[in-house]
Amino acid sequence: MPNKRCTLVILALAALVASGLACNLPTPTAVTRPTVTPYVPATAEPQDAPTSESPTDVPEATEEAAPSPMATEEPLPTSTSTPISPTPIPHTPVPTLPPVPTATPTQPATVETLDFEPPQYVHSWEPQGSTNKVVLKIDIVGGVPPFTVSHGPTVQGTTPDRVFFIEFEWGSCKSAMVQSITVESSDGQKVKKDYYIPVDRMPWCTTPAP
Repeated sequence: MPNKRCTLVILALAALVASGLACNLPTPTAVTRPTVTPYVPATAEPQDAPTSESPTDVPEATEEAAPSPMATEEPLPTSTSTPISPTPIPHTPVPTLPPVPTATPTQPATVETLDFEPPQYVHSWEPQGSTNKVVLKIDIVGGVPPFTVSHGPTVQGTTPDRVFFIEFEWGSCKSAMVQSITVESSDGQKVKKDYYIPVDRMPWCTTPAP
């Protein structure tokens, strides 16, 4: 019985608590919210409400953003400096040396033709044993000295003079002297001529023996 009494007490206390709570709760009433019509200006365009992601209200740009200065290629600056003309280096003339003189044979500007007159007489003579030493004379013109003179096949000698004496032996009075004389000039000219001396022009044949 005691347990049943306790149970009843507990239930009674619970009922009191429940009734007290019910008395304190307000009676709910229906709340009617007024309808709000947003005001939209006739000339203004509707603007989007700022999002919560943007920390500050940034007004929407009304004009197209100017292009970045890096996007436009600017012309390279042209040089306005005046070009400097190179200063010409003065030319120093190289001294020229005088030409070295070369040895050239002394000769006239114009070389005349080599020539001589063959002898027609005996220039001189002298007895020499059983024969005679005969001398003939020639005068050389033209050409360039020295001259080489030959009597027949025999070379008589070379001389720078234009007067030359030919010496040889002749003792006969039975035939005339007939022989050739050749004169050669140092410039390459050469002249050969024959001479003729008859017996009556031989002094040793016309002069009586002593």
